[in-house]
Amino acid sequence: MRLPMVALMPAAYVDLPRFKEGAHKEGTTPLHPGWLPVLARVPLFASLSKRHLRHVAGLAELQRYQYGAQIVRAGAHGNAFFVILDGSAEVVTPTGHRHALQAGDYFGELALLDGAPRAATVKASSDLATAKISRTAFQRLLKEEPAIGVGLARGLVAIIRDLQEE
Repeated sequence: MRLPMVALMPAAYVDLPRFKEGAHKEGTTPLHPGWLPVLARVPLFASLSKRHLRHVAGLAELQRYQYGAQIVRAGAHGNAFFVILDGSAEVVTPTGHRHALQAGDYFGELALLDGAPRAATVKASSDLATAKISRTAFQRLLKEEPAIGVGLARGLVAIIRDLQEE
């Protein structure tokens, strides 16, 4: 079963760089540029040039959550996209379907485009580190670099085609 608005990627394909020492509480710090390859594996961003992908990666911040923290809530306004860098989380849909997420998995990418209500709740099932891109910053980038929108359109088309083949 495919979860609505939650895309999953096998973590086995991701080689994640190590975190900087010292940042281990909940909060936000700038994301290390070594995370660029992780973002490049997200289907929405797959058609972006390396230059444009660097611009998107430049928006990302390292966001940490403690075990049990709610990251997003079903029905809430979608205001950010997340890639799990370390730890694990659980997706719970309003119908009760559950799915585990781990390093390399991501969720909320459509929130960057439409800000629609979240389709599921995501909670940290361990201490968790994510790369977080806010919708506000992303929308500002699209205005500054409209060519990124063309790349995103290609990525969305690829996602739709994959869904049609299932």
